[in-house]
Amino acid sequence: MTPPPVPETEESLIWQGTPSQWTNFGTYLFCALLIAAIVYAKFAYTGQGSEFILVALAVPLLWLLVRWIATRTHRYEITTERIKLTEGLLSKRTTELELYRVRDYSVVEPFWLRLVGCGNIVLLSADRTTPQIVLRAVPHAATLKDQIRTHTERQRQRRGSRDLEIDSPPDT
Repeated sequence: MTPPPVPETEESLIWQGTPSQWTNFGTYLFCALLIAAIVYAKFAYTGQGSEFILVALAVPLLWLLVRWIATRTHRYEITTERIKLTEGLLSKRTTELELYRVRDYSVVEPFWLRLVGCGNIVLLSADRTTPQIVLRAVPHAATLKDQIRTHTERQRQRRGSRDLEIDSPPDT
């Protein structure tokens, strides 16, 4: 006997955002120290060619800009039916995962992200092209993971799908 189908609902947005810039903390700190060293070198060295020392500032500033843009252009969109990941500035790539295919959820909260209220959500799926999705540095990761889990179960009920795990028998 099959369970009665759950009525159709319209897809609605649960959450959207980008990874936190805190993922770039190490890069930002290193570039800040490098900029300080270059500025110090400019004032400490007064010999011939010292005016070209400031040109070296372009390297850490460009590195900062590239990392900021790369993080900013990585977008997450979670709806009641699927998860969409979009990345890229000039060329974009969008990956979608239907929620009913998600098999397992976990939250990883590295110390530096936990300090600012963020975490990584790791989703394992039955999808062959996307077996794992990591939502990096999202705020309130545990709460968002619970919302994803709730809507995953709803989608499974609506579709009448079950997740079947088959273990091989132990060797005797």
